[in-house]
Formats: sequence, C-alpha cells, structure tokens
Amino acid sequence: MRKLLSKQWPLLSVYALLAVSMLLVVFVDFRAGAVLFAGSVLWACALRFVLSDQAAGLLRVRRRRIDLTVLLTLGITLLVLALVVPHRNI
Repeated sequence: MRKLLSKQWPLLSVYALLAVSMLLVVFVDFRAGAVLFAGSVLWACALRFVLSDQAAGLLRVRRRRIDLTVLLTLGITLLVLALVVPHRNI
C-alpha cells in the first residue's frame, strides 16, 4: 500500500488541491475556490508535462500531447470563468 501511494503522489497532490478548493467554495468564497480549482487542473497539466509517463502514474490517461491539451484548455477555461463571475455584494 505504501509503495502504491508513493507512486501516485502526483494524482494525490491534485486531489488534495481539489478537495481544498471544494472546501473554499462551500465555506469561504466561490471565486477563491474556483480559482484554486482551476489552479489544481493547471497543476495537473504541469505535472503531466514535467514527469515521465511512468512517473506521472494515473495522471497519464492518453498520449502526453492529448493530456496536456485537454488539461491546459480546461484549466484556462475554468480560470477565465472563475474570474468573470461577478462578486456578490451583500
């Protein structure tokens, strides 16, 4: 089990950021959580770019170019949408 966790640290780091971003959305602020969510997708893209196919573990879904294209497009789109949402004035 320990060996499996040590091999999957890239995916676990992305999941940790996603969990923190969901907590931010629910308990603190939507915009901050959404920006962190986009950042976690961009973090997954950066890890997929830097790490080899074997080291990327379960972040590797398809070929590197396809993974990078999908993650980068999704991350930038989420970031733009998170920044476009207007602040709620109470």
